[in-house]
Amino acid sequence: MAVRTLLVAHDGSAPADRALAWAHELAAQTGARLVVVRSWSPLDDLGGPGPHDPAALHERARADLAGDADRVVGDGAEVCLVDDLPVPGVLRCAAEVGADLIVCGSRGQGRVRELVLGSVAHDLSVQANVPVVVVPAPDAD
Repeated sequence: MAVRTLLVAHDGSAPADRALAWAHELAAQTGARLVVVRSWSPLDDLGGPGPHDPAALHERARADLAGDADRVVGDGAEVCLVDDLPVPGVLRCAAEVGADLIVCGSRGQGRVRELVLGSVAHDLSVQANVPVVVVPAPDAD
């Protein structure tokens, strides 16, 4: 299987940074296109500082995603901000960009919290129609 486009789900967390760094290395080795996606809703930013109109919030969220991608990998990644819940949003972007592989971070939140909140990594691996790589968090010392 040739990997031409890698899609990385990024939520701004340290595990997402680790997944992005891993995917960036793979993209460099294979010459693949690297796309970073974040699912977002105007409700995510309610109560935050700054303007509260949806267009401004959307632009700020896109700038935040681009800033995270630049911080981790420089300017070698495209960004895709989708207005949706995490799993459907990532899957929609994967279809739009023709992703051959989806990469996401693992949170290791524990079984009880995972049962209550669900797991994006798990749901992506079950629902995606392309392979999903879950990059593990480093072992806690």
